[in-house]
Amino acid sequence: MRLFEIGTELRSRFAQFNLPFLSLPAATPTETALDVFVTMNTSAQPLSTYDIVVAQVEAGTGFSLHELVEELRKEAPGLGNYADPADVILSAGAYLLDKPARTGVMLGEGFAESLIENWDLLEAGARRATTFLDEENIFDSARVPTDPVIPLLVALWAHAPDGLDREGEARILLKRFLWRGFLTDRYERASNTRALSDYKAIKAQLIDNRSQPAAIFDDTQHSVPALGELLNAGWPKKKERLARAIMLLYLRSGGLDLADGSPATRESLLRREYHHLFPVAYLRDSGQSDANIFRGLNCALVTWKTNRHVAAKAPADYIKQRTDASTLGEDEIRRRLASHLIDYDLLVDGDYHRFLEARAEKVRTVAVEVCS
Repeated sequence: MRLFEIGTELRSRFAQFNLPFLSLPAATPTETALDVFVTMNTSAQPLSTYDIVVAQVEAGTGFSLHELVEELRKEAPGLGNYADPADVILSAGAYLLDKPARTGVMLGEGFAESLIENWDLLEAGARRATTFLDEENIFDSARVPTDPVIPLLVALWAHAPDGLDREGEARILLKRFLWRGFLTDRYERASNTRALSDYKAIKAQLIDNRSQPAAIFDDTQHSVPALGELLNAGWPKKKERLARAIMLLYLRSGGLDLADGSPATRESLLRREYHHLFPVAYLRDSGQSDANIFRGLNCALVTWKTNRHVAAKAPADYIKQRTDASTLGEDEIRRRLASHLIDYDLLVDGDYHRFLEARAEKVRTVAVEVCS
């Protein structure tokens, strides 16, 4: 009897439930149908571009994009450290069609089918791009300064020659692109248009190195930051392009921990904190404003134990402690500091402005080197 009552109640609920339904003519253009579909479904949980492309791939090719992306995560496991692989693959897929990474392109006619046709290229590009990023000591999204660079790298590595001298040439070209994408203002405005323009030009260079260089390599339009820009860069924990790019240059130089000497790796960064070389309290006591204190040039990534041990001590005091604590002596501490582009003598001297200026010069020298 009780079971019958439950069944009756459930039938009543379904009978009275209002299921929205809209019928469109068979000749309705795909773009219009998708627009209606999105509009109808955004009253509760909005559908992402990826959700819609998944449906298009299934309908147009019979493949499951979800399964392909899961396979990609296994083939290029490092990709997820930098961005959502699903988002990266959609943007890179648009570039392979010589189109901008815009929603309209991804939802347009033929895009879903092209993803499947180019899947092997995309997978190879993702695998090679993540290996390349590791080689440059770029480990995670928390320190990526410019978002468009990651899908662009995937699309470009898909075209890069594989092996011998031609790959070596491609690696140098893509290294220049990577660091210019981070250090210059190329993608701060009209990033979709500029990214596509650079993709086309660099792809042509990868195929034929006599092709016209991309605009990102033009120093007159997009130059390496001047000393003043480096000095004014903010705190790298915030999502500020130049501050994060400066931090990446420290990591590229080794980024050894000041106390235990461990190098910067993806795993070691999980235990590190953003450390003020001239501590906050120390600088505030000397009259410095927070704008002057929280600067990228006053920062180093160190383990939390090292950070706590420094506390508010003057640089000369905590560096002396490190030197006294290490049986390896002052030379080893100098080496660890140098791996962060830090001048030992100027740090212990205690002149904050001289220290910032000297470190800015070191950073710019490295920036010019990686961008040239």
